[in-house]
Amino acid sequence: MTEQTHTPYQRGRRAAERGAPRKVPQDLDGMAILTQPIQYPSKQWLEGFDSIHGTAATRGAHYQAGQFQAWDVTRYLSGDMDQAWQYVYRCGRKGSDQDAITDLRKAVDFLEDWCANDVPIREVDPDVRHRVNCLLCDHKAVEGWKVPILDRIFMADTYVGQNMTGDRFHGQSLVMAVVIPAITTEIARREAA
Repeated sequence: MTEQTHTPYQRGRRAAERGAPRKVPQDLDGMAILTQPIQYPSKQWLEGFDSIHGTAATRGAHYQAGQFQAWDVTRYLSGDMDQAWQYVYRCGRKGSDQDAITDLRKAVDFLEDWCANDVPIREVDPDVRHRVNCLLCDHKAVEGWKVPILDRIFMADTYVGQNMTGDRFHGQSLVMAVVIPAITTEIARREAA
C-alpha cells in the first residue's frame, strides 16, 4: 500500500510513528472535501498524528523528556505499575512541594496494590528496554534519585527470568524490599526540608 492509498488520519499516524515533524503534507494542506459535513484532510492528518503523540493536555512538560513521552514506557506496564511509574516520574515536575509528596504517596499505594495482587509479568522487546534506558540516562529529564526507582519499577513488571543467585526472579520482592523503601526515604527527605 502506498502513502497515497492511506487516509489522511492513517498518514498522520504513520508520520508520527516515523518521528516526522508535526507538519501537514502539502498535498493535504488547504484542501476541503465537499461532503456533509465538509471534511478537512489536514485536520484528519493532525488528529492521526496527535493520536500517537497526544494532545496539548497530554503533552505536558511533566510527562515529556527529550524525545520520549512517559507513555513510551508506561504502555508496556500493567495498570498499577503504569500509575506508580508516572507518579514517580512526574514528582517535582508539576505543582508544589506538597504535590510532589502526594505523587510519591500515590506511587507507593499503587506499588502496594500491585504486590498484593498476582499480576502476570510480561517480557518486553529489547528495543523497548533500550528506550527506557535512553530516557533514564537523560540526566536533564530525570533527576538522579528517580533513575533506580523507575528502572526497578519497569524491571519488576517486565523481567521474566532468574536473579543473580539463579533463583526465579520475583518482582514483588524487589518492590517491597527496595523500591517502596527508596520512595518512602524520598518522602521523608522532602517532608523534613
